[in-house]
Amino acid sequence: MKKVIMFSADWCGPCKATKPHFNTLKESVNSVEYQLVDVDEEAHLAEQFNIRAVPTFVLLNGTQEVARMSGGATVDKLKAFINQ
Repeated sequence: MKKVIMFSADWCGPCKATKPHFNTLKESVNSVEYQLVDVDEEAHLAEQFNIRAVPTFVLLNGTQEVARMSGGATVDKLKAFINQ
């Protein structure tokens, strides 16, 4: 199963702008698992995935990373990201 992880932070402006789009995607595309990770609260996960900027989206197929995207995103951009 595909999984999208959004790495973000409370202090990040682009993260705040993108979270509503991420939440809309969660509601409209049910075939994907979603996880929102605050890099300050879960630093071990950010380190594990080598996150250097927020927001960063990581697409997994099972446990294998298949794609990564950094920066703000619209719902359409996120849909294209998960459907690659």
